[in-house]
Amino acid sequence: MTFDEQLRRAFETLTAHLHDEISRQAQHVIDELAASAQADRDQAVADAARELQPSEGGTPEPVIAAAVDPAATERLVIAIRAIDGARTLSDILDTLVSGAAREVDRVAVLLVRGDGYSGWRSIGFRPPFNRSQSVELPPDASTIPLAISGETVAVLYFETTEPGTANPEPATANPALEILARHASRCLESVTAFKAARAALVNAGDGAGDMSDEASADEDAAARRYAKLLVSEIKLYHEPDVVAGRRERDLATRLGGEIARARVLYEQRVPPQIREHADYFRDELVRTLANGDSTLLQLT
Repeated sequence: MTFDEQLRRAFETLTAHLHDEISRQAQHVIDELAASAQADRDQAVADAARELQPSEGGTPEPVIAAAVDPAATERLVIAIRAIDGARTLSDILDTLVSGAAREVDRVAVLLVRGDGYSGWRSIGFRPPFNRSQSVELPPDASTIPLAISGETVAVLYFETTEPGTANPEPATANPALEILARHASRCLESVTAFKAARAALVNAGDGAGDMSDEASADEDAAARRYAKLLVSEIKLYHEPDVVAGRRERDLATRLGGEIARARVLYEQRVPPQIREHADYFRDELVRTLANGDSTLLQLT
């Protein structure tokens, strides 16, 4: 077994351990939320029963408590698995934003730059936070730090809109986002450690060619993952159009705007030399949206 294979196996083992740890934390938080929800429901039932107690006999009407939504747990598990599948720092941050956007109205990852922040990626904010754009947060902003070795390198910033109001308000504490941010931080640490160890231990002189080939392979892998992320978002948020487009064989017409927007994002992120020898975005469109049938997208 080569050194790089040994190092990669150690990295995968570390990732598995981190996943198990976060899964235990997630289950603990979920149990706490369920217990808190049950206590709130019991209190609400008791309060309602007192209010409905008749003054002259009779039986009060029963009060039905709402059930806990199991979809929240499923979303959390899916998001954690998606972060686990990311293998570069950029992919981890992008996947975190996508997962967090399913929990709150507006979310962004902002990089720490001196005493301020700069944009990385956002969902829901209008206008969006552009890459490297300087960002000034309000004093009461809701943020969760993303740290590597104890140093905050970015924050997860989120807002929500209260029902019946038009203006965004700072979001309250969100256990799901806390779990996702902590897991993303651990994955950032493990990827950083892996890259540092490989750079320090591989002989730069003897392995220069191998390192160059490996760097190219890493860029290709990152491009494939980013294409998958972009196309998966189209499918997630436009599932009815995807189903109808497959049936009517007009996916390109129904989803033309979303595909064009995702293509722009892909070309902004993926280096030209990668796009020249492979179109991973097109491949992912065919694979994910068209179930492998390129004629559904009128692609040749």
